[in-house]
Amino acid sequence: MTSGSSTRAVRSRRGRFQWWWLIWAAALLCLFGCGGLIGAASSGTIPGAPGGFFQLFRPPFGGRDRVSILAVGVDNSQGKGLADTIIAVMVWPKTGEISALSVPRDCWVAIPGLGEGKINSSHSYGGLPLTIQTVETLLGFPFEYYIEVNVEGLTSLVDAIGGVDIDVEKRMNYHDHSQNLKIDLEPGFQHLGGEQAVGYARFRHDATGDLGRIERQQKFLRAVARELLSPEHMLRLPKVANVFLKTVDTNMNLQDINNLKRIVERAGPEGIRMAALPATPDTIHRQSVLVLDPEEVQRTVDRVLFGQGISVAVLNGTEASGLAAKAAELLEENGYDVLEVGNAEGRTETTLILDHRGQSRRAERVSAVLGGGVISAAPDGENPADVTVILGRDLERTVR
Repeated sequence: MTSGSSTRAVRSRRGRFQWWWLIWAAALLCLFGCGGLIGAASSGTIPGAPGGFFQLFRPPFGGRDRVSILAVGVDNSQGKGLADTIIAVMVWPKTGEISALSVPRDCWVAIPGLGEGKINSSHSYGGLPLTIQTVETLLGFPFEYYIEVNVEGLTSLVDAIGGVDIDVEKRMNYHDHSQNLKIDLEPGFQHLGGEQAVGYARFRHDATGDLGRIERQQKFLRAVARELLSPEHMLRLPKVANVFLKTVDTNMNLQDINNLKRIVERAGPEGIRMAALPATPDTIHRQSVLVLDPEEVQRTVDRVLFGQGISVAVLNGTEASGLAAKAAELLEENGYDVLEVGNAEGRTETTLILDHRGQSRRAERVSAVLGGGVISAAPDGENPADVTVILGRDLERTVR
């Protein structure tokens, strides 16, 4: 738990999860682009589609309580086939909850049969099977499904949906022949094709470095989501389906993808719990790496992927000194994971309990512990907390 007296905005967490933006965009493309294929499959237009009308009435994923998926983004630009992005996803079909945990590419881990090394190198040594095995060893549970896409595939998928509209904030000019990366963009609002859009999201060669790239990847993801949700997208469905089948490697069938699409639509991109494994920078064998604490890895996996604990940010919306700290202590005593304690931007008479994940039961449980508060939906995928509490004067006596 952290404390502080400076004013904190409710939406103040931008740029903490830089590893998963590109692969999550690819996953959105896959889900929204191919989820509608079930309708086409019923007419017999798609080879290998699941047969039988009654397939549509089966419970999602066979009625299982949870489903684990590993999403991997591969960079083949230098011929090494490194796993540039690794995301563990846990889906709870019955409740509609989705959690995503990013594993930084430079994490120093045990690679089965090879010893220790950066986790991204597992793919260059043994392809997707070894990467899956390595992540399973690290996180301590098996994966039932996988989705793998490379940079070239993501570019093709963006082209298949017709490109995206992005407001390019500055002149971007960078060429790297070793990575087959060519970025040449003028500032201003414009429609970008696949190569341009992916280049925009990957650009980092300015004074802002990774922080600037994080912001651009967020804008790229929102642009992709807007395009996928547009009515015109349905007209491009056959082309998207064809590109998907050629560029994305997955063991999910069309029925699985359709089920996952519906769950994602219900939760919404902002309702997905997202986090990254905490790691410490270090140098091993003259390499810059990230070192993991096994106990912290397990705690993070339990909290994020298995939902053992609700993360909360507590902000004081009154003039009563120490009210947020008191509320945070009360929540921690009841098993909640308090990520932030601070002051709200303004004052409020009524306590607000903001649900960032589209799962009102979490907010209801927080309200029960505090003894009140008005629950409000506030989707925010960038916020590491599941729920934000803005304490009002109505709870001054209750909390204290």
